[in-house]
Amino acid sequence: MSRASWLSVPRLALPPLSWQRLRQHALWWLLPLLLEYYFISQLLKDNARVVVPATAVIFLQTILTYYWLGYFLFPRYLHRMRAHWLVGHIVVVFYAVYLNNYLLFRSLQPLSNGFGISRLAYVERIWHHILAPAGPLGCFTSLRAALWNYGFSLFIVTILLLIKFVRDITVYQTKNLRLERDRIALENSNLMLELNFLKSQINPHFLFNTLNSIYVQVEDTNERVAEQVLQLSDLMRYGLYESNTSQVELSRELDYINSYLQLEKSRYGGQADIQFERHDNHEDYHIAPLLLISFVENAFKHGVGRVKGGSFVHVRAVVQNQALEFSIRNSVPANGRPEPTSVGGVGLSNVRKRLELLYGGRHDLRIDAGPEQYAVRLRLQFAGPAA
Repeated sequence: MSRASWLSVPRLALPPLSWQRLRQHALWWLLPLLLEYYFISQLLKDNARVVVPATAVIFLQTILTYYWLGYFLFPRYLHRMRAHWLVGHIVVVFYAVYLNNYLLFRSLQPLSNGFGISRLAYVERIWHHILAPAGPLGCFTSLRAALWNYGFSLFIVTILLLIKFVRDITVYQTKNLRLERDRIALENSNLMLELNFLKSQINPHFLFNTLNSIYVQVEDTNERVAEQVLQLSDLMRYGLYESNTSQVELSRELDYINSYLQLEKSRYGGQADIQFERHDNHEDYHIAPLLLISFVENAFKHGVGRVKGGSFVHVRAVVQNQALEFSIRNSVPANGRPEPTSVGGVGLSNVRKRLELLYGGRHDLRIDAGPEQYAVRLRLQFAGPAA
């Protein structure tokens, strides 16, 4: 098996201790305890002074061996391809189990019933025929003693470890399948959005030619309208052509937001206080395209667009310490808060999923829907300046 195949196996470790976890494991061990008591009592067929301590010692040995192998040795050595350390530790565990069995049977042998009704008691037979002749190092010098040691004490541990391994692999694969399913669902959602956007488009060349004609006609007579035409053309060009990559320059994304805000200023005039504070001297940083505009659109759709007068939208973008601090505050209507589940027409859940998919633990999104204003604060940690 290749190293990649080994590393694909989850590295299992002892989970954080808690009362709930301890209670679950205690309940889980009740069945092995009852089974071991039954089988040991049937195997030994001896008096209570032999069966009870033998069951207690073997059961405790099973628990210690299980946790030591399953939660300590295997995660540290098996899944990290440190075979020599693993073999060495397994030999030590095998001998520790044998020595424990040797001492246990030596102490129980005087307490045994000796000869039963028709045959020699199990403790007597094992002690006189296997353990005593083999000695304290018998698991290394006698194949018979080594096989008995495995069958008597380690066979059940092997079964329990196999159950644990299958369970953990199942949980691991289920988690991966769930993550993959969420990723595919998000990709399909993005594809549907792109498809709907493409369906709603008129031929872009026609639009650009039309805007260029309008600009030429009004350039000398109305500079304000001409500027709006240029801003609209810039928005369309960025949305149609420049945003078709996985990453764009941060400065270009902020230029796009600025053009959008300028058009909204022209639309609302003095009815809305629209401000954009921007500090982004690091032009070598990149960001996913059209990631921030959803929050800006939301501010106008649910804020300014529903407030009669005295509305505001304040946007701030600051780059410092290899991170983007993006915030936006907007007024809300007096008769209620904006609907926080809709951002940019695609839903806040989709925006969150996109952030999680693209930035994972490198982002922090906080939304405060207050009675007088709606505030969004987003922090994106960059991996480093682009080369």
